[in-house]
Amino acid sequence: MKFTKLLTAVAFSAASLTAFADITVQGSSFVAGAATQSTLMGTFAAYKSGATPGEFSFAPAMGGYQGVGVAGGVNGEIDGKESIVGTLNQAYGISQFTLGLFFDGPEYGDVEEQAEVKVQYADSSFGTFVLTALSSTVATWTNAAGVVTNLALADLGKGGVWSVSNPFGNQKVTSIAFSALPGVCKPGATCTSQSDFTLVSVTAVPEAETYAMMLAGLGLMGAIARRRNKAKTA
Repeated sequence: MKFTKLLTAVAFSAASLTAFADITVQGSSFVAGAATQSTLMGTFAAYKSGATPGEFSFAPAMGGYQGVGVAGGVNGEIDGKESIVGTLNQAYGISQFTLGLFFDGPEYGDVEEQAEVKVQYADSSFGTFVLTALSSTVATWTNAAGVVTNLALADLGKGGVWSVSNPFGNQKVTSIAFSALPGVCKPGATCTSQSDFTLVSVTAVPEAETYAMMLAGLGLMGAIARRRNKAKTA
């Protein structure tokens, strides 16, 4: 019985390794009215101005994507001086993040919206990058390593959803912060609304050392299982 349980544990752990490799935090899982949200990746916090704590809130989903924002200002979005900051529980490679309700104007009276993403790297240095919506299907990201994909058109009622893959290249990060920057007004646009958006998701990959530890553990469990099996059949 113990041998069977051990084999089951090895199989379960092996199956869990792939799941462990990708940790995705969904904005839709945050709690409205809360100031912080604990996740498998670390703790995310809402700020309404600088270091002043805020509360998470939600704008209606659009284009099939639900993101999270900060209460106040444009409720349910990150705008003005607001931010959402993730303090991670280890150094992670960020494989993607996705933002929603991020438009290029003139829809909703918007400017060409800009999102600022600041990170602290594993070596304690910092990086600052900007995502800018230029059209309904085109946006730019200021780190050449990143690839921007439009998931929902930046048009009226379509969602304005963008994913940035490999946003920080091979660098591991220990914190990540999302905030809005003033955007540029297109000729002929009203530009009555400045940059604001929602955080839809962030996906992280643990450090290689974490994989090594898990693989070593699986190897040890497998060796014990084989030894016990030989002992039973001897």
